[in-house]
Amino acid sequence: MAIITLTTDLGLKDHYVGSIKGSILSRVPNITIVDISHQIPTYNIQDAAYIVKNAYASFPKGSIHIIGIKAEQNSQSSHVIVCSDGHYFISADNGIFSFLDTAIEKIIELPDTVSTFPSRDVFAVVASAMANGSKMEELGKPKENLLERMPFRAATMGDMIRGTVEYIDSYGNVMCNITQNLFNQVGKGREFEIEFARYKIDKVSKTYNDVPEGEILALFNSASQLEIAMNSDRANSMLNLKLNDSITIRFQ
Repeated sequence: MAIITLTTDLGLKDHYVGSIKGSILSRVPNITIVDISHQIPTYNIQDAAYIVKNAYASFPKGSIHIIGIKAEQNSQSSHVIVCSDGHYFISADNGIFSFLDTAIEKIIELPDTVSTFPSRDVFAVVASAMANGSKMEELGKPKENLLERMPFRAATMGDMIRGTVEYIDSYGNVMCNITQNLFNQVGKGREFEIEFARYKIDKVSKTYNDVPEGEILALFNSASQLEIAMNSDRANSMLNLKLNDSITIRFQ
């Protein structure tokens, strides 16, 4: 039995999420529906992409992922099914796949549908059809390219890596777009300083408890990304760090 996941900015107060699930269950009664998140900041495709890309690979191949962020169809943003890494993503073509940073295997553009609630009226219907055995090619027409946006990338300059804040989680931990692999490639075991705002850190911890409560630390998290955190406190507010702020690593 297929799995359908839901990622939206709809919140939990209103009827919207329940309505999407009801639409799916009325078509595929025994389907497994998993909520990834419904607390995405409104219209924030960058946050949505970060959450989806760090969650989807934990699901079995063949899972169907509905991404209901900026889902309305318009002249610049069609509705699509995207096959990537053995998974299926149903979304508006609004630039989110540039931030997902996965290899695109196939794109199907869905027929135009007028709806003020496309996550239910389009995405849920298409996901249900696929869960019932329809091939993605049967549900629309091939599409060559997706709308591209330019996400910030970490850059290297001599003995320095310059990155940015990519995401802030519900604990106030600050995720940077600097990977452990890039850190190791440039650093080659040398001493370093991580600089942000007016702060500097000269070591990478393994866990949050490596420093006393309330102290600043840096570590590479489960996604192998550099993370700035505080033990038992909110790093983003205490250190005044925001999305897209600069993070620099200087090697000796």
